[in-house]
Amino acid sequence: MRVGKRLLCLLLAALMLCSVPPSGAATNSVCFTAVNDTLLPLADETMPFYSDGVLYVASMAFEGTDLGIFYSRSRDKSSVVLYKKRNVIIFDLGAGTIETNTGESYSGFAITRGDVVFLPVDVMCDCFDLNYSYSRISFGYLLRVKSDTVVLSDAKFIDAATSTMSSRYTHYLREQEETAVPTPTTPTTPTTPTEPVGQPTVQEPTPVQEPPQETVQRTVYFVIACTDAAKTAPLLSRLSDGAVTILFPPDGIDGADALLRCLASGGGGVALRIDATGGTESTVAQIEAGNRALWRAANQKTRLIWLDGATEETARRVTEEGYCLISAALDLGDAGASVSRMSASILSAADKHGGRCCVYLGTDTEVSGSLSALLVSLRAGNCTPVRINEVNATR
Repeated sequence: MRVGKRLLCLLLAALMLCSVPPSGAATNSVCFTAVNDTLLPLADETMPFYSDGVLYVASMAFEGTDLGIFYSRSRDKSSVVLYKKRNVIIFDLGAGTIETNTGESYSGFAITRGDVVFLPVDVMCDCFDLNYSYSRISFGYLLRVKSDTVVLSDAKFIDAATSTMSSRYTHYLREQEETAVPTPTTPTTPTTPTEPVGQPTVQEPTPVQEPPQETVQRTVYFVIACTDAAKTAPLLSRLSDGAVTILFPPDGIDGADALLRCLASGGGGVALRIDATGGTESTVAQIEAGNRALWRAANQKTRLIWLDGATEETARRVTEEGYCLISAALDLGDAGASVSRMSASILSAADKHGGRCCVYLGTDTEVSGSLSALLVSLRAGNCTPVRINEVNATR
């Protein structure tokens, strides 16, 4: 009988050991939240989680994001209302019910942790015609809530946001370690002195706080070569405020009237791309011919010039004629690199040139598939595209 009891105890102990999660599993595996093409902050207080097989996301995913959903919590914090146009959903936190403005009920309920309300993802997606994905990534998981305005696929978004997720994950782990370190208690000073009279009192040094790190701001001037006006035009809508300069060879201007007029009206800058291998006089003649073609097509001329294969003498002559030469600090044309590597290269080049740099992205065909993801990644790195002009052209 005693042997049986011992075996039973050993078996129960083994089962208890198997049920304990490995050390660090709770802190090292995280779940990021993204809304469309924006990565949200990472924190324990707002991290998505599963409960009884239901995936929950913090209400911040629907507050002020580009999903177009408005969020409101009652003054007594007993209910939450979310609405978009005529779609309204009401979470009664006390009764644990979910209803819409049309009287439709959903099974399930919202969960409150601290002062954060977590909502069931499936219900939100069904009510507001959204969808979501739950992906395994290097740092844990990524929950991405998406509307019909999403631009990037999950794979391209993860590639573009990898560097940002890595930085936030490192910061998250550092905060976890600092929180885990116990704060040393200060010993109580006795009322009766125990040290000899006249002995100096030793004071604990005041910890010196490090100054806050300034956010690095970067500026990039994009240059893209036009090979086909129909392929270049869609790129302009992805860059706000016309923050791009398009290169045109003199013989590639004819037939691009609509694109050139769009650029002239604020869609971007125009520069002539000249083959300067034929010498100085040939180069100057091509520039003049290109400007005449620009004038016929869109009533504009340009002083921005990109020279291929120019000698110092030719470059000097072109400058003396009053033109401004574009010099790219980074050439990504035909690079075939991933978006994360392209982004890292641009940020590094900007840092080496005082926070600003001119980047040649390649042809319209080469950049069309990666531009949106690249912009997302650069935005996460505090890098803003700005239109090139005659002052910043050589950076």
